[in-house]
Amino acid sequence: MNSEWLYLSASQLLIQLKNGSISSRALLETYISRINVKNPAVNAVVAMNLEKARARADAADAARARGESWGVLHGLPITIKDTFEVPDMPCTAGAPEFRDYFPKQAAAAVQRLIDEGAIVFAKTNVPLFASDVQSYNKIYGTTNNPWNLRYTPGGSSGGAAAALAAGFTALELGSDIGGSIRTPAHFCGVYGHKPTHGIISLRGHIPGPPDTQKTPDLAVAGPMARTAEDLALMLDVVVGANPDDAIAWQIKLPKAKQKTLQDFRVLLWIDDNLCPIDNEMRQIYLSLFEKLKAAGVNVQIGAPLGMSLNTFYPLYLRQLGSVMALSQSTLQRNLMGVAAPVLAKVGKYVKAPPLFENFLQGMAQSYANWHYSHEHSLRLRKKFSQVFNEYDVILMPPTPSTTIPHQQKPEMPQRRITVNGEQRSYTELFTWIAPATLLGLPATSAPLGITRSGLPVNIQIMGARFHDKTTIKFASLLSKLMGGFTPPPLMSSLE
Repeated sequence: MNSEWLYLSASQLLIQLKNGSISSRALLETYISRINVKNPAVNAVVAMNLEKARARADAADAARARGESWGVLHGLPITIKDTFEVPDMPCTAGAPEFRDYFPKQAAAAVQRLIDEGAIVFAKTNVPLFASDVQSYNKIYGTTNNPWNLRYTPGGSSGGAAAALAAGFTALELGSDIGGSIRTPAHFCGVYGHKPTHGIISLRGHIPGPPDTQKTPDLAVAGPMARTAEDLALMLDVVVGANPDDAIAWQIKLPKAKQKTLQDFRVLLWIDDNLCPIDNEMRQIYLSLFEKLKAAGVNVQIGAPLGMSLNTFYPLYLRQLGSVMALSQSTLQRNLMGVAAPVLAKVGKYVKAPPLFENFLQGMAQSYANWHYSHEHSLRLRKKFSQVFNEYDVILMPPTPSTTIPHQQKPEMPQRRITVNGEQRSYTELFTWIAPATLLGLPATSAPLGITRSGLPVNIQIMGARFHDKTTIKFASLLSKLMGGFTPPPLMSSLE
């Protein structure tokens, strides 16, 4: 195993693959050896197809020797989140009923990676149906955070983030409806990008069920990596219409017009009464503010347009509830509708999650009410677009705290997290990701530093619709000021 390769970026590896100083087969074997040694403790990688991967790596090396190019990812071994269909590997989404489901074709975004020369050799762990902020299930068990095994790497792309932080892969494909890219990136100190809604196909992603044709509300697929430059590299590959639509239209994202940090107009939004954040995280964000100012960046602190999280979060919960209701029976949805007004009245007395009645309302709402909520969100998105006349990016926490200890019981609404010594609802982990998800805006999660207790802290960089390359560009420039990914010290000692 050549350990020097493990934490190189995908871009660096591709240069060395191209010039012949690394072979695809040798790189693949290095990852396999690393996984064999380190994965038992982390449990990020849950399935592999080594026979097919080795054959494709050998073919990639032979093609390169003949002067052929398969594309921009020629011969690069990568892992994929176990919600995306990959031929000849299981696609379970953490659900026992899909334990033996082996797709015949790749998800649309995965196929784009393969068509550009990537070698998909492994799948990474997720929670049941990708529906938690932690990654554990009855098939593959619990994934641990490479920074501290007692903590979660997040979810639902927790296995993906952990695999990147552990040096098992240089690129990952994640998905996000409740912060499922941004939060694991934050918990593991890697990079993740939630793209503008609709620019990357989710065809071949579970949930919904296999062969789902509809593009789901709120949900997106997006790149994860250890550098912002690798996010940009992968984004260019996976952006595209659903296969049925590709004959008629294509997507061309605008390039970032900013060249330096000083070209950006920045708003730092870190305080909100609905969801106060960890004090140590807040100090890191204030340090970022001072460093940006000292570097000559036009940066201000405050809430956009005088809005608050309460502007977005209730509506987000209603829309999220409508998506999650698809897996519920009619009786279950009706019961949610009955419970919603009761919870609205007595919730504070029974320590119910803040504003959780909106989620229950969303699960029970009629199509007419969904249409009203959707129209409301579109009008809010139009109003919010005015913010980007004044600012290029908005910086926000991904969650109110750093990663949390494993907590798989009780049910999610009854769980608690600790922020500044105070017990708070587990569902508050969804609060700060709500604006970008509800409005369908791009948001990049980028590392900023490490707390005194040795846990990573990221910032969420939100931008205007379709300006994905602007938020990623800011993340790239920010790494020069704050430092980027740092390998978890624990990984050097795990055997």
